[in-house]
Amino acid sequence: MTPASAAPRSRLRVPLALLVSALLIAVVAVVRTRGDLVAGEGPLRGIAYGALGWAAVLAVGLLRRRSPRWTVVVAAVLAMAADLLQPVPPFALFPFGIALALAVVRDAWRWAIGTIGVAYLVSLTAVFVSDDPLTAARGFGSMVVLLVALGAGAFLRARRLQRQEEERVQAERQRTAIEEERLRIARELHDVLAHSLSSITVQAGVGLHLAQDRPAAAVEALETIRGASKEALDEVRGVLGQLRGAESAPLVPGPDLDALLPLVEEARRTGARVHLDDRLLPRPGRPVQLAVYRVVQEALTNARRHAPGAEVDIVLARDGDAALATVRDRLPGADPGTPVPGNGITGMRERAAALGGALDVRPHPDGLEVALRVPIPEVVA
Repeated sequence: MTPASAAPRSRLRVPLALLVSALLIAVVAVVRTRGDLVAGEGPLRGIAYGALGWAAVLAVGLLRRRSPRWTVVVAAVLAMAADLLQPVPPFALFPFGIALALAVVRDAWRWAIGTIGVAYLVSLTAVFVSDDPLTAARGFGSMVVLLVALGAGAFLRARRLQRQEEERVQAERQRTAIEEERLRIARELHDVLAHSLSSITVQAGVGLHLAQDRPAAAVEALETIRGASKEALDEVRGVLGQLRGAESAPLVPGPDLDALLPLVEEARRTGARVHLDDRLLPRPGRPVQLAVYRVVQEALTNARRHAPGAEVDIVLARDGDAALATVRDRLPGADPGTPVPGNGITGMRERAAALGGALDVRPHPDGLEVALRVPIPEVVA
């Protein structure tokens, strides 16, 4: 099979309403022709009616997708001409009505209203010129049919716009959810890797420095590196497991506030002077605990990186229905200046904002202070 033969073929899809209109026009044309023959008149009016009506159907069927504006114009001319040849019923107007509805749906409503206005003038002129009451009834009926078609088009257009708006809102929600999940995973990876790699770097330097003089201390540094590496690997696997699906990799639960003491002990083993004052009791929910833990972890990492040897004070407390966490590093004589927001500070602020809280990073005379405030949700019984 060649690629050309394998390619899908485009087919002309004609609405069922157009097929019904064509059938009705054909029936009326045949009846009209037979009636003229029985009355001894020529069949030209019936044949002309059928030809014009079928031409209107074909115009709508062929042009409706490419040019809804010209579709309604062509259908109007052909359908109105056919309608003048056959008083009742006004089946020839059906293609015109369908073209009107399609034009409104495809945002060519100005052309639809202009065309129906011209049709109204033609019908009104025919009523005034002719004294036949049947002609007046036909003009009135024609306008009713066209106005109904116009209303149907407006209804379909409103439904179309509503559906498009719903799809846009749904797509926006999905995009926002994907973006929030991407940022959450980026924060988790940054916090895990930044802290672990910083600890590994410090411990590796200690091990190299003490390898010859104090082998025992070097071995202890290597043990710390191995523990930090294993912990980082487990947490990274957990994050990747969330990306790939719950069953593809083990999911490690996020750390809570009880994990702060091991975190502080790890920092102390690197030579940092860290003081922890934990008065955040009773414990808030796990999302708040995770946010507090990650902020303290990132603040310790920044202090280790930018202010090595600084003394760090960590204070956790409650303030009504909010959890407070303050991490302050003190290095006499230091001039930290105004902190420049990087990935770490940005991630901390995003964590706080996601829970309805706020994070402030401000310098003080001897160092830097990170202050977190997160509301604690009420527990619904």
